[in-house]
Amino acid sequence: MSNSPRNSPKNGHTRKNSRMLSQLAAVPTRGGHSIYNVEVDQEDEPEAATAAAETSVAPTAAPSVSAKSTQPSLPPPPPVATREKAPAPRPPTDFEIEMANASAEDREIMQNKIINEEYKIWKKNSVFLYDIMYSRALDWPTLTTQWLPDVKEVPGKASRNHRLLIGTHTSGQQQDFLQIAHINLPPPPSMSMANYNENTKELGGHGAAKEPIVFSVVQKIPHPGEVNKARYQPQNPNIIATWSPDHNVYVWDRSKHPSVPGTEIKPQATLKGHSAEGFAVEWNPFVEGQLISGSEDKTVNLWDMQRDFKRDNSTLAPARTFTQHSAVVNDVQYHPQHGKNLFGSVSDDLTVCIMDIRSKSPDRPAIHFKNAHKDAINSLSFHPKHDKLFATGSADKTIGVFDLRFPDHGKIHSLEGHKDIITKVDWHPMDASIIASSSNDRRIIFWDLSKGGAEQTPEDAEDGPPEMLFMHGGHTNRISDFSWNKNDPWVMCSTGEDNLVQVWRASRHLVETMPASVHRREVSAS
Repeated sequence: MSNSPRNSPKNGHTRKNSRMLSQLAAVPTRGGHSIYNVEVDQEDEPEAATAAAETSVAPTAAPSVSAKSTQPSLPPPPPVATREKAPAPRPPTDFEIEMANASAEDREIMQNKIINEEYKIWKKNSVFLYDIMYSRALDWPTLTTQWLPDVKEVPGKASRNHRLLIGTHTSGQQQDFLQIAHINLPPPPSMSMANYNENTKELGGHGAAKEPIVFSVVQKIPHPGEVNKARYQPQNPNIIATWSPDHNVYVWDRSKHPSVPGTEIKPQATLKGHSAEGFAVEWNPFVEGQLISGSEDKTVNLWDMQRDFKRDNSTLAPARTFTQHSAVVNDVQYHPQHGKNLFGSVSDDLTVCIMDIRSKSPDRPAIHFKNAHKDAINSLSFHPKHDKLFATGSADKTIGVFDLRFPDHGKIHSLEGHKDIITKVDWHPMDASIIASSSNDRRIIFWDLSKGGAEQTPEDAEDGPPEMLFMHGGHTNRISDFSWNKNDPWVMCSTGEDNLVQVWRASRHLVETMPASVHRREVSAS
C-alpha cells in the first residue's frame, strides 16, 4: 500500500468510554497547564470532511518547566526487544457493536458525529495544552509541508518571521501550485537561570506574545498536478524538488519565479525515469545537487544535478536506478552521518533496505531488514545523533525502532498507541529521546523513549504506554504531513485533508525537561 493520502483507508472510530476525554484532550493527564488568551470563532464547529475556520492561541502568562531531570538521551540499544506480552483483547463495547451492525450510511453519520465531538473537546481544552496554537483553513489541502531553514527578526516587533513550504491538491479542478508561506511567531521561550524558582523547581521566562500570529502565502509557482511532496535542497533552500502524479520529479529555483503566478509551468529541470508516481524524495545533505526519489514503480532513482543539469527547462535521466524492493517504495532518506554513501528505503514489501551508493549491485542492500513489520512500511527516519538507530512507521499501526548492527533481530523497541495506519515518523531535531508520528487516526503523537519500561498505574495505562508524551488532536481528517521547526524545536507544522495547516507548540509543562546545558549542581549553586 502506498502512503498516498488518496489511497489510505478511512479512519477507524475512537473507542467511546470514560477515558476518551483525556486522549481527545491531546495529552496524557499527568502534566501541568498554562493560561492563554484564546481567539476562537465559536460558530466554526467543523463537519468531518470540511475545514475549520482560522484559530489562534497566544501565551499570556509565563509557563515554566520542571527541572527534575537533565535532557534525556538514549542508552546503547539492546540487541533484542524485551516488550512484555500484549494483554488479551477486550470485548467489544455496545457502541462498537452498534457501529458494526449499522448500514454504511449510518456508520458514516455516526463517525462524523464522533469526529465533530472530538474536535469540540480538543478546542475547549487547547488553551491548556499549547503555548502556541494557530489553525488556518487553506483553499485546497496540501499533501506536503516543510519549514524552510531561515528565520528573520521582524523590525519593531517581538515576533520572528518563518517560512513554510506547502503545495496544493485540487484534484484537477483548478491549477495546482507549489507555495511559499510566511508566518510570524513569538520567539522561543527563554530558559535563563535567572528565572529558576528553587521552591517549584521550575524555569520560567516566557512572556506574553504582543503581536497576533500572521500567516500569508507570498509566492505561488504553477505546478503540473498536485504536489505529492516538496523538499528544499539543504545547500540552497531556493532549490526545491517536487513529486507530481505525472510520474516526474521536478526541480524549481524559486528565485527565478515571480510572486504573482502566471499560467505557464516552467520548472528548471524535469527528472524523467519513473513509470509511476511517488511520494518519496530527499536531497543529499553532503553532496550538493544529488537527490533520490522512490516510486510506486518499485524503484529508487538517484539524480545528479551537478553533473547533468546544463540549462533551465532541462530533462534529466537518472544517474542510477536501484531495484532492491519488490513493491511500492514509500520513503527514502540519506543517513544523517554517512549520507555521502548510504541511504535507506522502505516499502510495501515489509523490508528496510540500507543501500551503499558505491556498490555496483543496484538490487543488493548493504543491510537488509526483512519482515520488519506485519504490513506496509510507510516512513523511515534515521536518528539525528545516534548513527546506529532508525525508526519506521507502518500500516500495522506500530512504530519500530531498529539498530543497524542487528538486522536479523528485528525491532529493538515497538511503540503502539495509534488507531490507524502510521503515515510518518520523524525524530525531534534536538532532543535525542523524542520522536513524533502521524496516523490516519487524525493524531500526531510525541513519544519519549527514555520513559520505556516506566511503571504505570492502571488508569495511566488506559491512556497509552509510558512513552506517550503528547497527542495533538486538532485535525478532523487524515494528516498528510508534519514538520519540526529547527529554529524553535518544539514548534510543529501539521497539514491534513481537512484543508488545515496548523502551527503549534505544545506546552512546555507537558513536553520539556530542563535543558542539558543547565545542570543540577548549577541550579543548587544559584
